[in-house]
Amino acid sequence: MVTPGSLFHRSTALQVFSFLCVLGVVVPDPDAYWPFFHGITACPPFTCGHRSIFASPFHRRGDNLSDECGVASYELTCNDEKEATIQIDNTTYYVTGINYGDSTFRVVDANISDSRNNCPLPRWKRAPYYDGVSDDESLPYNIQVEFEPASYWWSVFVNCSQEINNNVMYMPVPCMSTISSFVYVLTGLDSHYIENLEPSCGYLAMTPLDGVAKSYDSLLSLSYSDVVKLMRKGFRVRFPLRTHRSRSFFAGTAEGLAIQFH
Repeated sequence: MVTPGSLFHRSTALQVFSFLCVLGVVVPDPDAYWPFFHGITACPPFTCGHRSIFASPFHRRGDNLSDECGVASYELTCNDEKEATIQIDNTTYYVTGINYGDSTFRVVDANISDSRNNCPLPRWKRAPYYDGVSDDESLPYNIQVEFEPASYWWSVFVNCSQEINNNVMYMPVPCMSTISSFVYVLTGLDSHYIENLEPSCGYLAMTPLDGVAKSYDSLLSLSYSDVVKLMRKGFRVRFPLRTHRSRSFFAGTAEGLAIQFH
């Protein structure tokens, strides 16, 4: 259960965001990838958890990485009776699937997957990117990108000091709201753009969602319970990759992000 007093105040979040928006963080472009494992010895396959066989870029906690066969941040904790887990920005995620064909793996927030948690709030801390390309073909493929979501559909949670009754994007989250604090989830296209933030509201949380919407209207009609079902299915994250292209990225993590600029 979220305590309203712990939620971000809009003005504070916007002040932090105003500072962070001057930063540039590199995100990948599919046409500019260089195989991450080019010239790197592959890790021997290993089992972890009760479901999957893993190999590069993953490694088990305690493995010696001196042979450079794995990526340090892609460390798995294994439990024979549960899914393998991975830490992403100090949050524990279950690794529920892996696809070496498209170099992605599926994760679910361990807190959200707990069926006893009937009012979950996502803990993903990496903001989506703004699709503005800055290209320099002369640059080498030496920019490494890690934990980039393979989804472009996001849900955004906001906390408001007033009820929002005239915006179809704002779906109420009753279990987090009080008589003086109103929490909503937005799932429409571009829901993370600052132009969609009502004046009485401030950023609370956001997370990628997997799946393809049938229409724009179907995105707008998602309730909080619908979003919870999608969050419990998880979303795909890319393997580490190298690129020479850069794109504007307003903030390195979602924690300091109010809402992304358009």
